[in-house]
Amino acid sequence: MDSLVVTPISQAAAKQRAGRAGRTGPGKAYRLYTERAYRDEMLPTPVPEIQRTNLATTVLQLKTMGINDLLHFDFMDAPPVESLVMALEQLHSLSALDNEGLLTRLGRRMAEFPLEPNLSKLLIMSVALNCSDEVLTIVSMISVQNVFYRPKDKQALADQKKAKFNQIEGDHLTLLAVYNSW
Repeated sequence: MDSLVVTPISQAAAKQRAGRAGRTGPGKAYRLYTERAYRDEMLPTPVPEIQRTNLATTVLQLKTMGINDLLHFDFMDAPPVESLVMALEQLHSLSALDNEGLLTRLGRRMAEFPLEPNLSKLLIMSVALNCSDEVLTIVSMISVQNVFYRPKDKQALADQKKAKFNQIEGDHLTLLAVYNSW
C-alpha cells in the first residue's frame, strides 16, 4: 500500500515558488530552510513519480493494453528496472500474470478496478468466500486516510475510545468493527 511521505522539495521547485512572490504585485519570499538544507538535502530537480512509487497498478494497466515488453517500452521517464521486476513479481504472486508474464483472466478482472492489485484480488475472491460486504467495507476504509481522529490535547481519550473497537484478529477487522458500530 502506498503512503504519503513528507520529503523536501527540490531546488528547482524552491526557485519556482520564490519566483511567484511579487509576480503580480509587491511580494517577498520567505524561505523556511537553511542554506545547508538547500545545498545538501534538496535534489536539484524532482524525481518523477514513476521512478519512486510501486508500479504494480501501472504494469497491470499496461499489460491490459497489450504492452508486454516493459523493459523496452518507451517510458517518458523510465522507472528503475528493479521496480518493474518487483511489480511483475507482485502481479505473478497475485496470479494476475502467468509464468510467461502474460495477463491471466483474473488479471484482466483485477485491472477493471480502480484499486491496487492486491485490493482488487481481495474483492474478487471475497465473492467465492461469501464475504463481499465485509471485504468491500474494509477495502473502502483502508483506501482513505486514517478514519481515527486523534487531537493533540485529547490523545489519551481518543486512544481509549479507539480501544473499544480493537479486534485481536487485526487492524482490518478493527476497521470493520468501527464501520459496523457507526
